[in-house]
Formats: sequence, structure tokens, C-alpha cells
Amino acid sequence: MGSPYKHLVSNTPRVSPVMRRWVGFMWLLGGVLWVLFAIEVFCVKTHQEWIGRLDQMLITWARAYPIPSAESGYVQLISVVTFFAKSKFTLTLSALVGLFYIFVKKNKVLGLGFFLSIMLGESALKALKLWVARPRPSTNGEVALAHGFSYPSGHALAASLFYGSLLVLICMGSGSARTKWTWGLILLSWIWLMMYTRVYLGVHYPSDVLGGFLMGMAWACWSMGVYVGWLKNAR
Repeated sequence: MGSPYKHLVSNTPRVSPVMRRWVGFMWLLGGVLWVLFAIEVFCVKTHQEWIGRLDQMLITWARAYPIPSAESGYVQLISVVTFFAKSKFTLTLSALVGLFYIFVKKNKVLGLGFFLSIMLGESALKALKLWVARPRPSTNGEVALAHGFSYPSGHALAASLFYGSLLVLICMGSGSARTKWTWGLILLSWIWLMMYTRVYLGVHYPSDVLGGFLMGMAWACWSMGVYVGWLKNAR
């Protein structure tokens, strides 16, 4: 005699094996990034010497050429690029992406989850900045001026969290491998470009932008892992 609930089981949506592997990869990658981030936070907080030496070496590379005035065309171009990593800008875009999934794709869980993930990640960064309390580099104010503590970089976090979340969505979508690789290279290059601008402008140490990148990408991986692993079938 068959079970009276057999039809319910057969109609229950299931995550495909390919998607299951993607979820596992997202959790693994996110875990590795969180560990690396925790190590760097500890080293910055305890003023490890190798962090200072690494920062100085990378600053010398990023600012190898004489830094022009704030009115120069290159600095103005850099300033435009760094605008796309401002917290207010990425939060606005994440709200638009959320609304798109809610009203166009009819997926309230993903829409709300995407926006809340970005908002909570940026809120957590502000708390972490206060705890680490790292002063800005001495070059802050030479070309551009930033306020508040330095670690981790808010611009690097905002860029990595928002554009990284978009990248995860694309990778978990139904597009071709070529499309995913293309968008992956574009978005990662865009994130790294915005990280570079913060060091070039002298408002952050390289370890600041690395910390923002690690935290943002780890947050993006795990938040999307939560959605696909547990919330995907909810509406």
C-alpha cells in the first residue's frame, strides 16, 4: 500500500546535483576566505611587523610614479572609479537588484536576502573598524581625504560584497561556462581596480583593501550558500 504522502514528496523541489556541488564549493571557499581574513585581522590588531613591511612594499609599487595633483586628469579618473565602490552607491544598487528579483522574477526571498546581505555586511564592517581602530596612513590627504579608521577598507568591502554577490549569482545561474568565466574576469578585475584606487589615493594601506576584499567575498559566498542551500524553495 502506497504512502498517502507520496505525491507530496515527488512534487517537492530539490536542488540539482550540480547546484549542490556549487553550494559546497561556496561554503568551502567562503570558509577559507574567513580564515585568511581572521588571520589578517589578528596581525593588524597586534601590529605584526610583516604587515607593515608588506604594506610599504605594495605602496611603493602602487605609487611608483610621482603622484600628480588632485586636479590632474588621472586622479579625477581614479576618483570616478572609486565612486562605484561607495557604500551608498552599492546599497542603492543592491536595493534595485532586490526589487528586480521581487517584482520581475517573483522571488521575494532572494530579493530581500540579497539586499539584507549587503546591508548587514556593511554594518558589520563599521563595527569592526571601531574595534581594530587602525589610523589612516600618513599619505591620507595628499590627493584625497578620507575620514574614520582605516581597517578594513569600506570601499573594498562594498565592492567585493556587492559585485562579488553578483558574480556568485551569475556562477550559480544557467548561463554557459564561457559567459560565467567572462563575467567572472570582468567583475574581479573591476573589484581589484577599485581596491587599487584606494591605495593610489593614499587613503588606505594595501592590507586594508585586502581585508575588505576577504571579508566581502567570504560574506558573499556564505550568504548565497545559505540561500541556495536552505532558502531557494521558499517564496
